Amino acid sequence: MGSFNLAKLTLSSLFKKPATVRYPYEKRDIENLFPQMRGHLVNDIDVCILCGMCQRVCPVGAITVDRKAGDWTVDPYRCIQCASCTHECPKNCLSMDVHCTEPTTELTTITLHKDMPAKPAKAAAGAAGAAAKPKRELTPEQQARVEAARREISACPHFPISLPRRGRNLHYTSTWYLFDARYRRGEREA
Repeated sequence: MGSFNLAKLTLSSLFKKPATVRYPYEKRDIENLFPQMRGHLVNDIDVCILCGMCQRVCPVGAITVDRKAGDWTVDPYRCIQCASCTHECPKNCLSMDVHCTEPTTELTTITLHKDMPAKPAKAAAGAAGAAAKPKRELTPEQQARVEAARREISACPHFPISLPRRGRNLHYTSTWYLFDARYRRGEREA
């Protein structure tokens, strides 16, 4: 039974087109044969906003974004063609080309430059003073409450410090009590 399958395979390969090509002389149509192949990274710099999301998600650090200078740099020989940067790009300006990076004897990086609009100059000191909010004056009742709170804190051997906690709710804070330095040295007031 096995010899019939072998004979069938042998005879069919005699009359079919060969599975391989003579590479230097014949080129394959890679775009149509392998449309999902990831070759190298391409950036449309005109659409790019230089947000840096691609740099943050790159697992090997092949992408560098300098927003102030307007430079976007990729090291094509460090890139592992995982396409995670293309999925995270908010403007969809990154794409993977089907052609692989050309082999070279020198390792180089590809830098694309985009002219970033200059930030408007800050107003002069005189104009800024006029536009700034005036300092809010406390009422005598509010001043008395502030002074009472300061006295209470200085009399207490512990003082609370609110630190943000990391977790699902970032607005939740917990209060930590730390010993006052005077209390630790034994200089506590009676």
